Formats: sequence, C-alpha cells, structure tokens
Amino acid sequence: MAKSLSTEQQQRLEQWTQTLQAEWEQRSEKLKRLRIDCAIEAGTAVKFQLEKQIQDEEAKLNDIDRQLNDIEAQLQLLSRTKIIPNTILSKAKVHQTPEVLSSTGAIEVFISYSRQKDDEKLLNDLVDKHLNNLEGMKIWHEGKTIGGQDNKVEIEKHLNSSHIILLLISPNFIKDYNNKVEIKLVKAREQPIKATVVPVLLTKIFGWERFTFANFKLGDLEPLPQKDKFITDRKVWKNNNDAFYVIAERLEKVKTKIVEKT
Repeated sequence: MAKSLSTEQQQRLEQWTQTLQAEWEQRSEKLKRLRIDCAIEAGTAVKFQLEKQIQDEEAKLNDIDRQLNDIEAQLQLLSRTKIIPNTILSKAKVHQTPEVLSSTGAIEVFISYSRQKDDEKLLNDLVDKHLNNLEGMKIWHEGKTIGGQDNKVEIEKHLNSSHIILLLISPNFIKDYNNKVEIKLVKAREQPIKATVVPVLLTKIFGWERFTFANFKLGDLEPLPQKDKFITDRKVWKNNNDAFYVIAERLEKVKTKIVEKT
C-alpha cells in the first residue's frame, strides 16, 4: 500500500513538474522579448516600464525554480535513489552552450547575412560548394528556416548553440545591421558571446570595422578571407572560388582548434 501511495505521489509531482516547466518556458520567452525591447527602446518612460516588467518576470522565474528544486528533493526521497529530474535544465537543451554541444562532435556554425539577392548568391556558393564539404561541421543560417517555424525562435536557438559565428560583411549587411534579429538578441544578452566570431568580407564597404557585435568590435577580429581583401575584389582574387577556398581552409583550422580545446 505504501508503495502504491509513493507511486501515486511521484506521478502527481511529475505532473506538477511538467506544468511548472511549461510556465517557466513561457515566462522565459517573454523575458527574452522584454529584454530585447528594452535594449532598443529609447523613451525613458517606456524603458522604465519594461525594466519593471523584467524584474517581475525574473522574480516569477526564480519562484518557479525554487518550486522545481523542492519537487526534485521530494522525488529523491520517494525513490531513495538519485533521480535525474526532467527540469528546466533538461528542457533548455536548445540553449546549450558551445562547451556542452561540443561533446557531440559537431561544430555548429551560425551565419548572419543580408537576404538581398547578391548576398544570398555569395552565401549559397560559399556554403554549397565549400563549407558543406567540411567534416564535423554543421552549417545553419536564416534561409534554412522552414515553413511553420518561428523565425526568431530558430535564430535564437542556433545562435546560442553555435561554436562559430560568421558575419557576411557587405553594404547590404551593414545597412540593416542594427535591425537584424540576431544583432538585437546579442545586444540583449547579459553574458558575453563565447563563440568564435569571424567577419567574412563579401563586397567593399567603408567603416565596417567600427561596428560592434556583443563584446567584440568587428575591426579587432581577424576577418576572412584576408584583412582588407573582399571576396569580390578582382584586384585580389581571380574569381570568388579562390577566396572561398581560403575561407574553407581557415575555417577547418578554426574547427580543429575548438575541438582540441574541448
């Protein structure tokens, strides 16, 4: 009888855990949206209201965390063995850091680019003809979002799990820089980006070095294919393929260094 009661209690606790997890995820997404809105809001009054909402959501998330920890402790007592709880830690796999994901053996690459026709053509040539040939490297960019998926959610998921972030620099990219979803997400982050950030120089644009990405100034990063040598500059490269080859070769070395560190 005691065993049956214990089983029933465990089932109730697990059901309550699932309810709390669902609420945690909803509030977590709301908190991220509030932080993004707060980061780009200029008006003092609205910004104050957003900051207050952020504080409220953080307090509610902390309370849910406390409840989940209490449930975990009760489940451990019931089973008398260590339970691996299905808590927010396991639910948050889409937000794993690169250090966790590297154990899978796949190096994830997030590519940020302008969706203008010229830039997309260069992106597709680079990825399809070169980067897809690199073993142990998983490439993702916004163009891979399929119908029915939330574009912003997919961008955030892959941005957070990436080991390498490529920024395809061009006049189109710089023009829309501060309006891009991934740039807003990065600005709203409380923690610095741990991924390796690499500017990839597509077409000539003056002043790109002045822009910032998270805790990096673009001009302080080592660009590809080479410093001040844009892919489409025919004074440097006979054709785009020559530049793409150099990019793939150097990314292979970056991948090797990341694997060695893990």
